[in-house]
Amino acid sequence: MLGKHRCVLSAGVLSSSRIARLLAPPEADGEYVVLRTECSDEEIVHLHDYERIYRESGLYEHIVHDLLRCRSPGTAAAGLAGAFTRLGIEPADIVLLDLGAGTGTVGELAHELGVLTVIGVDSLEAARTACLRDRAHVYRDYLVADLAAPSPKALARLRRYRPTALISAGAFGGTHAPPSALFNALALLPTGAPVVFTIDERWMLTDDPGGFGRAVTQLLDSAQLRLLDRSRFQHRLTTAGRPIHYELIVASKSADEPTP
Repeated sequence: MLGKHRCVLSAGVLSSSRIARLLAPPEADGEYVVLRTECSDEEIVHLHDYERIYRESGLYEHIVHDLLRCRSPGTAAAGLAGAFTRLGIEPADIVLLDLGAGTGTVGELAHELGVLTVIGVDSLEAARTACLRDRAHVYRDYLVADLAAPSPKALARLRRYRPTALISAGAFGGTHAPPSALFNALALLPTGAPVVFTIDERWMLTDDPGGFGRAVTQLLDSAQLRLLDRSRFQHRLTTAGRPIHYELIVASKSADEPTP
């Protein structure tokens, strides 16, 4: 159920300016959607206004997963399943850290793989509230914390769970988590831990603020991560119907202390 507001985007491409329209180029982080109330009032909302979109049960999934065909959660989960097979790991034996947990979609998919213990982390309180409302069963614990600059209290709480695997679907790069968040998450893991994340390919081609090119290259070249799989896939459509491509990185941690 979508609650009081209902997204009125047309299926697939947002072609009708009366119903929903793109107000600025996606490259400028300017994707918008139009929400309509039951009485036909319209509300223009930025696609990344998570505080607003998370407020309605199921609205984020309807917009991003259904209408914009987001594939990152499923791709990341498939990558994790592949890592389990390659590394000979039993899913029920791991403690999975889900960085950028959002409303819990990835954590739910991890449970379907047989993972019993998932710890969620997100920088937004609104994400935790939405997840506990819609998927309260998914996480053993859900922390609101910024792993780019984590507090000692947050790190101590995470260390108590002794995470043994990391997954992150679309939470890195650009205006999302910077490389320091990845390094700090990796530092919580033991050697041999599966590491899976998806990231916009544009952020893999730059070292500008928000870029991950140098960080990932350093991790692989220094053997802090052992690459198991790397592939390109369509993450989702823009609100104008154009494809956005991400990279999937599947690896295992092979050194004790990743450093920036």
